[in-house]
Amino acid sequence: MMKRTTATLLLGVALAAFPGCSSPSRSLRGLAQDQHDDVMRAPRDSEDAKSIEARSVARAEKVRKLLTDQQECSAADHYNAALVLVQCTREEDLELAHEQALAAAEHGEPRGFRVAAEALDKLMVKRGMLQKYGTQFVWEPVLRAWQLYPVDPGTSDEERQVMGVPPLAEIQKQEAELNRRQKNGSGAH
Repeated sequence: MMKRTTATLLLGVALAAFPGCSSPSRSLRGLAQDQHDDVMRAPRDSEDAKSIEARSVARAEKVRKLLTDQQECSAADHYNAALVLVQCTREEDLELAHEQALAAAEHGEPRGFRVAAEALDKLMVKRGMLQKYGTQFVWEPVLRAWQLYPVDPGTSDEERQVMGVPPLAEIQKQEAELNRRQKNGSGAH
């Protein structure tokens, strides 16, 4: 029994030492960090934006494969998968992001609710429909201003709260703040 335990321990240490042999959980965590790094890096030009989009699509494919291959997913696995997928623009990625984020919340990761709200809103915007929660803003070049994409008036602030989204009045203040920063030269576009 001692030899078997020692051998298992040594195998675990050896696998951890080689990045190519990392666990699916570690891989999902790394993909989520890479996605975050790309999101925080503002593209300098359209070529850079295309490069970031291509990396995002490649990460989404890796996430899909990891989710298919992995027998059991923890709350963190679902959450990290959702974090990667929610930054994508393809509908199937946003649908899976929503599913994974809700699974994360179901498994005890409360931040999953907020990612699920964002995924659903992005999907609705992509389909030209009213967003449900109010997480999406769009840049209006003619107005040279950010605008909150139209929100379904049937969604209550209580529903937003359950999903980790602030009340609509607070979201509208965020819109004003985005435009104030844009006017002062510190806003993103």
